[in-house]
Amino acid sequence: MALTAAKQYTVAALMATLAVAVIVTVVFAVVCPARVTFSVARTSFHHEDSTTTTGSLRLNLTLAIDNPSRRAAVAYESMFVDLSNSTAAVQGDNWIRATVTTPMPLRQARASPATVDAAVDLVAGPWAVAFTGDMTSSFSVIVTAQARFKVGVAWTRLYDIKVSCRPVAFFPAAKAKLGAAAASLPVKCI
Repeated sequence: MALTAAKQYTVAALMATLAVAVIVTVVFAVVCPARVTFSVARTSFHHEDSTTTTGSLRLNLTLAIDNPSRRAAVAYESMFVDLSNSTAAVQGDNWIRATVTTPMPLRQARASPATVDAAVDLVAGPWAVAFTGDMTSSFSVIVTAQARFKVGVAWTRLYDIKVSCRPVAFFPAAKAKLGAAAASLPVKCI
Protein backbone atom coordinates (compact mmCIF):
# COMPACT_ATOMS: atom_id res chain seq x y z
CA MET A 1 0.00 0.00 0.00
CA ALA A 2 2.89 2.37 0.72
CA LEU A 3 4.24 1.78 -2.76
CA THR A 4 0.94 2.81 -4.34
CA ALA A 5 0.81 6.01 -2.26
CA ALA A 6 4.34 6.92 -3.44
CA LYS A 7 3.26 6.39 -7.05
CA GLN A 8 0.21 8.56 -6.50
CA TYR A 9 2.33 11.37 -5.02
CA THR A 10 4.76 11.14 -7.94
CA VAL A 11 1.94 11.28 -10.50
CA ALA A 12 0.33 14.19 -8.62
CA ALA A 13 3.65 16.09 -8.59
CA LEU A 14 4.14 15.49 -12.31
CA MET A 15 0.58 16.65 -13.06
CA ALA A 16 1.09 19.79 -10.96
CA THR A 17 4.35 20.54 -12.79
CA LEU A 18 2.64 20.06 -16.15
CA ALA A 19 -0.24 22.35 -15.11
CA VAL A 20 2.18 25.09 -14.01
CA ALA A 21 4.10 24.78 -17.31
CA VAL A 22 0.87 25.14 -19.29
CA ILE A 23 -0.20 28.19 -17.26
CA VAL A 24 3.20 29.88 -17.71
CA THR A 25 3.16 29.18 -21.47
CA VAL A 26 -0.33 30.65 -21.84
CA VAL A 27 0.59 33.76 -19.82
CA PHE A 28 3.70 34.37 -21.94
CA ALA A 29 1.71 33.89 -25.16
CA VAL A 30 -0.97 36.34 -24.04
CA VAL A 31 1.43 39.00 -22.69
CA CYS A 32 3.82 39.00 -25.67
CA PRO A 33 4.46 42.39 -27.32
CA ALA A 34 2.44 43.66 -30.26
CA ARG A 35 4.06 44.07 -33.68
CA VAL A 36 4.11 47.83 -34.21
CA THR A 37 5.23 49.28 -37.54
CA PHE A 38 6.94 52.60 -38.16
CA SER A 39 7.03 54.75 -41.29
CA VAL A 40 8.04 58.28 -42.24
CA ALA A 41 4.73 59.88 -43.18
CA ARG A 42 5.74 63.52 -43.85
CA THR A 43 8.91 65.49 -44.51
CA SER A 44 9.51 69.18 -45.02
CA PHE A 45 12.21 71.79 -44.70
CA HIS A 46 12.43 75.54 -44.34
CA HIS A 47 15.07 78.19 -43.95
CA GLU A 48 14.89 80.32 -40.81
CA ASP A 49 15.33 83.42 -42.96
CA SER A 50 12.80 83.00 -45.76
CA THR A 51 14.48 85.71 -47.88
CA THR A 52 17.60 83.60 -48.46
CA THR A 53 18.57 79.97 -48.93
CA THR A 54 21.86 80.37 -47.07
CA GLY A 55 20.43 80.74 -43.55
CA SER A 56 19.85 78.09 -40.93
CA LEU A 57 17.86 75.11 -42.13
CA ARG A 58 15.22 73.07 -40.29
CA LEU A 59 14.31 69.55 -41.41
CA ASN A 60 10.91 68.34 -40.13
CA LEU A 61 9.54 64.83 -40.19
CA THR A 62 6.50 62.99 -38.91
CA LEU A 63 6.67 59.33 -38.00
CA ALA A 64 3.51 57.24 -38.25
CA ILE A 65 3.31 54.31 -35.83
CA ASP A 66 0.70 51.64 -36.41
CA ASN A 67 -0.37 49.29 -33.63
CA PRO A 68 -2.61 46.68 -35.31
CA SER A 69 -3.00 44.59 -32.16
CA ARG A 70 -6.53 44.31 -30.80
CA ARG A 71 -5.26 43.14 -27.41
CA ALA A 72 -2.13 45.18 -26.60
CA ALA A 73 -1.76 48.90 -25.96
CA VAL A 74 1.71 50.50 -26.13
CA ALA A 75 3.45 53.03 -23.91
CA TYR A 76 6.56 54.57 -25.50
CA GLU A 77 8.73 55.63 -22.57
CA SER A 78 11.42 57.30 -24.71
CA MET A 79 12.18 57.78 -28.38
CA PHE A 80 15.23 59.00 -30.27
CA VAL A 81 15.28 59.91 -33.96
CA ASP A 82 18.59 60.16 -35.80
CA LEU A 83 19.21 61.40 -39.34
CA SER A 84 22.06 60.08 -41.45
CA ASN A 85 23.05 61.57 -44.79
CA SER A 86 23.80 58.08 -46.05
CA THR A 87 21.23 55.58 -47.27
CA ALA A 88 23.71 52.69 -47.05
CA ALA A 89 22.78 49.67 -44.92
CA VAL A 90 25.77 50.30 -42.62
CA GLN A 91 25.67 53.83 -41.28
CA GLY A 92 28.86 55.83 -40.87
CA ASP A 93 29.63 58.71 -38.57
CA ASN A 94 27.55 61.28 -40.46
CA TRP A 95 24.39 61.42 -38.39
CA ILE A 96 22.64 63.98 -36.24
CA ARG A 97 20.09 63.57 -33.47
CA ALA A 98 16.69 65.11 -34.10
CA THR A 99 14.65 66.81 -31.41
CA VAL A 100 11.50 64.78 -30.77
CA THR A 101 8.81 67.41 -30.26
CA THR A 102 6.02 64.99 -29.30
CA PRO A 103 5.87 64.68 -25.50
CA MET A 104 6.95 61.35 -23.99
CA PRO A 105 5.73 59.02 -22.60
CA LEU A 106 3.34 58.48 -25.50
CA ARG A 107 0.38 56.17 -24.99
CA GLN A 108 -1.01 54.29 -28.00
CA ALA A 109 -4.33 52.49 -27.67
CA ARG A 110 -5.07 49.06 -29.11
CA ALA A 111 -5.58 48.89 -32.89
CA SER A 112 -4.78 52.55 -33.44
CA PRO A 113 -2.26 54.83 -35.16
CA ALA A 114 -0.01 57.41 -33.49
CA THR A 115 2.29 60.12 -34.81
CA VAL A 116 5.58 61.48 -33.54
CA ASP A 117 7.06 64.75 -34.79
CA ALA A 118 10.79 65.49 -34.88
CA ALA A 119 12.99 68.30 -36.20
CA VAL A 120 16.67 68.83 -36.97
CA ASP A 121 18.12 72.34 -36.95
CA LEU A 122 21.22 72.85 -39.08
CA VAL A 123 23.28 76.02 -38.64
CA ALA A 124 24.13 77.75 -41.90
CA GLY A 125 27.58 77.08 -43.24
CA PRO A 126 29.72 74.56 -45.07
CA TRP A 127 28.88 71.72 -42.68
CA ALA A 128 25.14 72.05 -43.37
CA VAL A 129 25.80 72.20 -47.12
CA ALA A 130 27.98 69.08 -46.90
CA PHE A 131 25.52 67.22 -44.66
CA THR A 132 22.58 67.88 -46.99
CA GLY A 133 24.61 67.38 -50.18
CA ASP A 134 23.73 70.96 -51.10
CA MET A 135 20.07 70.03 -50.61
CA THR A 136 20.20 67.08 -53.05
CA SER A 137 20.83 64.15 -50.66
CA SER A 138 18.47 61.50 -49.40
CA PHE A 139 18.66 60.43 -45.77
CA SER A 140 18.22 57.46 -43.51
CA VAL A 141 16.07 57.89 -40.42
CA ILE A 142 16.93 55.67 -37.47
CA VAL A 143 14.31 55.40 -34.72
CA THR A 144 15.20 53.98 -31.32
CA ALA A 145 12.41 53.60 -28.77
CA GLN A 146 11.77 51.97 -25.43
CA ALA A 147 8.24 50.70 -24.95
CA ARG A 148 6.04 48.63 -22.67
CA PHE A 149 2.98 46.74 -23.84
CA LYS A 150 -0.24 46.47 -21.83
CA VAL A 151 -2.45 43.42 -22.22
CA GLY A 152 -5.50 43.72 -20.00
CA VAL A 153 -4.11 44.93 -16.67
CA ALA A 154 -0.65 43.40 -17.13
CA TRP A 155 2.36 45.40 -18.36
CA THR A 156 5.29 43.72 -20.08
CA ARG A 157 8.93 44.42 -19.40
CA LEU A 158 10.61 47.34 -21.19
CA TYR A 159 11.42 46.49 -24.82
CA ASP A 160 14.01 48.16 -27.06
CA ILE A 161 12.80 48.90 -30.58
CA LYS A 162 15.14 50.02 -33.36
CA VAL A 163 14.12 50.58 -36.98
CA SER A 164 15.66 52.21 -40.02
CA CYS A 165 13.76 54.06 -42.76
CA ARG A 166 15.38 54.80 -46.13
CA PRO A 167 15.58 56.53 -48.53
CA VAL A 168 13.88 59.62 -47.08
CA ALA A 169 13.88 62.78 -49.18
CA PHE A 170 13.36 66.26 -47.73
CA PHE A 171 14.29 68.32 -50.81
CA PRO A 172 12.75 68.49 -54.31
CA ALA A 173 16.14 67.81 -55.95
CA ALA A 174 16.59 64.66 -53.86
CA LYS A 175 13.07 63.49 -54.73
CA ALA A 176 13.77 64.02 -58.43
CA LYS A 177 17.04 62.09 -58.16
CA LEU A 178 15.29 59.13 -56.47
CA GLY A 179 12.44 58.97 -58.95
CA ALA A 180 8.73 59.22 -58.22
CA ALA A 181 8.27 55.72 -56.80
CA ALA A 182 11.28 55.78 -54.48
CA ALA A 183 10.63 59.31 -53.24
CA SER A 184 6.99 58.75 -52.35
CA LEU A 185 5.78 58.82 -48.77
CA PRO A 186 5.25 56.95 -46.55
CA VAL A 187 8.68 55.33 -46.31
CA LYS A 188 8.34 52.02 -44.45
CA CYS A 189 10.85 51.31 -41.69
CA ILE A 190 12.47 47.93 -41.14
